[in-house]
Amino acid sequence: MRVAFFISDHGFGHLMRQLPVARELIGRGHDVVIVTGPRQGRYADRYLQGKEELHICNTDAGIEVVPGTLKIDRGATVECVRRHTDKWPQLMASAPDADVYAVDIVPWALLEAGERGIPSFLISNFTWMEQYEPFLPEELLGRYRSAFVRADRVLYLELANAPARKLLGDGTDVGFVCRPFDERKVAAIKDSHRNPIVFLSLGASNSGLDIDIDVTGLPYDFITTGSLKLKGDNVEYLPADADNTQDYVRASDYCIAKAGWSTVSEMMTAGVRSAFIERADTPEDTMTIAELKRRGDAVSVTADELKDMGYVLKKMESHEWRNKGYKNNYGYIADLITR
Repeated sequence: MRVAFFISDHGFGHLMRQLPVARELIGRGHDVVIVTGPRQGRYADRYLQGKEELHICNTDAGIEVVPGTLKIDRGATVECVRRHTDKWPQLMASAPDADVYAVDIVPWALLEAGERGIPSFLISNFTWMEQYEPFLPEELLGRYRSAFVRADRVLYLELANAPARKLLGDGTDVGFVCRPFDERKVAAIKDSHRNPIVFLSLGASNSGLDIDIDVTGLPYDFITTGSLKLKGDNVEYLPADADNTQDYVRASDYCIAKAGWSTVSEMMTAGVRSAFIERADTPEDTMTIAELKRRGDAVSVTADELKDMGYVLKKMESHEWRNKGYKNNYGYIADLITR
């Protein structure tokens, strides 16, 4: 079977949750096409060891944020979405052929699947509707709404929110999925640190937080990506091309991150104590964090609270954690796509 994955190029989270499924399919002898942006395509090619076919294009509009913050730039986002939807006809015409379209969450791919009579699977925990409805004009919202409802089958990832379920209707719950952990690398990371490890990440769909966070003297070893400005001799910055951040998550005692779904999935599957950054203008994050807190699986913090990392870690230490680790279900999703 030939399966085409249409993956949002807004950051890397959408890619990270589909690559394990793609690799599983390749291992079973299926042909895989990855349709995504150039940066994501380069990572996919490394992860899949060149065993896939790549189709590079700007798949998604996503969200524009104010530089140095996590706040949505609504005006810039509206214009970005308008320009992108105008390109949908060209993107649809150049889409690769396949037996199945697996879509995360690229709306025009669902339209094209319908036009060609190709079965489509929408695999997600949300749609852009929840994110865009507060500020996008109906002219643009209607394009997205009419695309998402064209999915032949919906696979709901864990924590799929209520608005998405209401829009999309019946579907199959498929749990969490993330890149598998390499336990040898995890052990090596743990062995290289004497203090409890704190891992911090804000993902790659923004320019990071333009605030200084001094962790000097705190009895922890901090590992972070370049999106946060930590200061102290107990801080390790991962290189921009680090391709196994999931192993650092697994090796950590505490994780603090933006509540992008793939990051959440890695942390929940690893069973690590987790704090997620509240963003009032981002409904997907708000609903995800609320459900995790209801389950007892996470605490929330504000961006401003990160300035006092000692306070944040005390908050995490005092929380009664329930999460003991969830199953990684990439094989189950592969089963459903090829059944």
